[in-house]
Amino acid sequence: MAVFTFIANAIAGYLVSAGVGTLFATVIGSVVAGGIGLAVGRATGLFKAPSIGASQDPGVRITLAPQTTNKLPVLYGKAFTSGPIFDAAIKNSNDTMVYCIALSEKTDTGTFSVQNIYLNDAKLNFTGNTVVSHTDPNGTSDTNLYTSNVRVNVYAGGSTASDIIFPASGTGSSTPATTIVPHWGVATHTANAMVFALVEIDYDPQNGLTGLPPVTFEMSNTIKNPGDVLNDYLLNSRYGVGITTADFDQTSITGTANSQMKGFCNQLVSHRNTSNASVSQARYEINGVLTTFNDVKTNIDKICQAGGTYFAFNNKTGKYQALPNREFTSAEESAALVYSDDNVISKIDISSTDLFSMYNGLEIEFADSTRKDVTNTVRIETPGSDRNTNEPDNVLEYNLDLINDNIRAERLGKIDLQQSRNATVISFASDFSGIQTDVGDLIKVNMPLYGYSNKLFKVLRTKEVETQGGLLTCEITAIEYQSTIYSNPNTQISLPRANIDLPRIPVMPPGSLPLPIALQGAYGNLSLPSKFGSTLVNEQMAELGAGVQLADSPAGNTTITNGTTFKDIISEESYDITNSDVGDYEFSSSATAGGTLTGSYNLGYRQRVELRFSNTTTTTTQAITGGGIELGNMPSTTPPPPLVANFKVSTDPTSYGLPADMKPVKANIKLQAYSDIGTSGSAPRSFGGLNYEFARITKGERE
Repeated sequence: MAVFTFIANAIAGYLVSAGVGTLFATVIGSVVAGGIGLAVGRATGLFKAPSIGASQDPGVRITLAPQTTNKLPVLYGKAFTSGPIFDAAIKNSNDTMVYCIALSEKTDTGTFSVQNIYLNDAKLNFTGNTVVSHTDPNGTSDTNLYTSNVRVNVYAGGSTASDIIFPASGTGSSTPATTIVPHWGVATHTANAMVFALVEIDYDPQNGLTGLPPVTFEMSNTIKNPGDVLNDYLLNSRYGVGITTADFDQTSITGTANSQMKGFCNQLVSHRNTSNASVSQARYEINGVLTTFNDVKTNIDKICQAGGTYFAFNNKTGKYQALPNREFTSAEESAALVYSDDNVISKIDISSTDLFSMYNGLEIEFADSTRKDVTNTVRIETPGSDRNTNEPDNVLEYNLDLINDNIRAERLGKIDLQQSRNATVISFASDFSGIQTDVGDLIKVNMPLYGYSNKLFKVLRTKEVETQGGLLTCEITAIEYQSTIYSNPNTQISLPRANIDLPRIPVMPPGSLPLPIALQGAYGNLSLPSKFGSTLVNEQMAELGAGVQLADSPAGNTTITNGTTFKDIISEESYDITNSDVGDYEFSSSATAGGTLTGSYNLGYRQRVELRFSNTTTTTTQAITGGGIELGNMPSTTPPPPLVANFKVSTDPTSYGLPADMKPVKANIKLQAYSDIGTSGSAPRSFGGLNYEFARITKGERE
C-alpha cells in the first residue's frame, strides 16, 4: 500500500473509532488547504469555500426566549453579546423577576470579564450589582429610569461566589447564584462550564419595566490570538472538536515563530488611528462569538480565515497543522524545490479565472466594535490601472464573523482579493520526489515552454497516486505566488459613532424662513466667520462641506477673426475654490454664432477648465478641454444652431494620478471657438449670448 494512503487510513480509522470521523473524512490520499479566503476559494475552485453568510441562529448575540434547541456560543476576545434565557424565577411577593441568561461556554483556559452592560441601548452605571443611573447614546445621564430597579450578577464556570466576574466589588460581589434564584440548589444547579448572567428586575410599570428589555453585555475572554483559539477549539470535547495533541501539530498552531500561527498573528503591524497617527497592533485577533450550531469543520475554517492561516492534514506525520498565509523570506524562496522536465512526468494543466468571473472588488461585513458590534462594511476595490481591458465590475460580498475592526477586515480582504486575481493555477504529476512537497510549501516551476523560469507557486493540494505499474507519483496543484500581495494596506481605524444634535430653528415671523446664520453655534465646535448682510459667504459654506457654483454671462465677442482653429473668445476667468467639496462637477456653457451667411461655413465651439492643485510642497495644473460641437461645410441655407458644451469634471486629485494630500485651490474658466462665417456692417462675425456654469453634482453619487 502506498505510504500516504497507509498513514491516512490508519489515522482516519483511529479518528472514526474515536467519534470524530466527520472532520477527517476527506483526508484519505489527498490533502487540501482549508481556511483560505473566500475569493481565492471561489476563483480557483479547488475546494468548498467558507460560508459567505452569517445567519442568526439561537444563542448568538441576542437575548432569546427559552427553547430546548438553543445552544451556547463560545466567546473569544472582546465582543458585545447576549444569549438565550435558560431559566427564570419570580420572588419578592411577585414584584421581582430573575432572568438567567446564558452568555458563553466557559473555555478551558482564558479569563472572562465584563466591561459594560446595556439595557435598551443605554449603558448601565452600577454601585455593586445595583443600577444607580444610565447613560443614553447621546451621552446624557439619567438617575430615574432603571435606578435601584435593576440588579445584575455575572458568573463564569459555576454558580458559587468564587465564580462571580461582575460586580468586582461591593454589594453582590460575593453572592452565590443560589441565593438570587430561589429554586436553585447548591448541588443541583451548579451551572458549571458556563458563563451566565442573572438579571433581577423589579416591577415598575411607570418606567416600562414589566419584562426584560433587550440586554447586551460587553465582555472579553483573554483567549484572542487565533492560534490560541484554534488550539482551544481543537482540544475541547464540550463545544469543540475533542481531539488530543497527538492528532495535530500543536507547535504549528501555538508556536511563536513567524512561520507558526500564533507567532504570525502576534506580529505587530502598523495602521493609522482615529487621530491619523501611526500605531501598531497584532496582525490578527479573534474578537467575536463562535456559534456551536456549525459543524466543527466550518468553525475551524472561520477561525483560520480570521487568522490568515491555512489548515491542512500532513499525511506524513498523520497530523493536522496550521500554515500561515504569509510572505516568504528570500532565503525560503531560494530554497524552494524546483519542478522541471527532470521530475514532472505529466502535462501541466494551466488555468486562470476568466475575465467575466474575475473579482475586482470585495464588500466585507464585520461586527464593528466602535458601534457596539453593529454590522459595518469595508469595501476594497482593484485600481483601474490594475484591471484588464473591458473587465466588468464584479464585487464579492461576504462577512467575517470573528473580526470586529475595519483594519483587520481590510487587511484580510486585500490579500484575498489580490491573491484571487493572481489565480493562475497549475496542476501536474511529479515522480516520487514530489512526495516531499507539502501543502503550503513554496515551489519553483521551470518550464521554458510555458514561459516559466523558476516561477514561484504556493502548493494548495497534494494527492498521492499509485500507477498501474505500482509506481508512486504525486499530483500537485498550486497557485501563483507574488510577495507584493502581502504588503500592509494604509488604513485608518473607523471613527466611533457620532451623535449629532439637530440645530434648533429660531422662532420666526409667520411666513418667513430663518437665515442660514441660524446655524451659528448650533453644531458645537463649528465656528462660522462673518457674513455679508444676511448671506453666508463662501468661507462659511466651505465649513459646511458645500461645493462651489461658478457662473457668469460674459459680454459677447464681435471681433472674431476668420479661421477654423479654436481660440479664446473670452478673457480667462479665475476662481478661488479652496476648501470646496472634492468630487464631481458639471461644467456647461452655451453661445450663439453671428455673421452673414453668404456661402458654406465652418463653426466650432468648446470649453476649457484648468484646475490647480496644491499641497505643502507642490502646485500643479490639470487642463480639461472639449465637450462642444464642430460643424463643417454647412450650407448657407442652414442657420447656425445654438452652441452648447458640457462635461463632468472631478476635483479629486487621485483622478489625475496626483497625491491624495493635494487639494483643489483654483479653477480657470475659458470659452473657445472658431468661425469663418462672412461679415457685413450690421452682422459682424461674432459669438454672443455667452453663459457658463460650473457646479457640484450632489445627486446620484455613490458615497
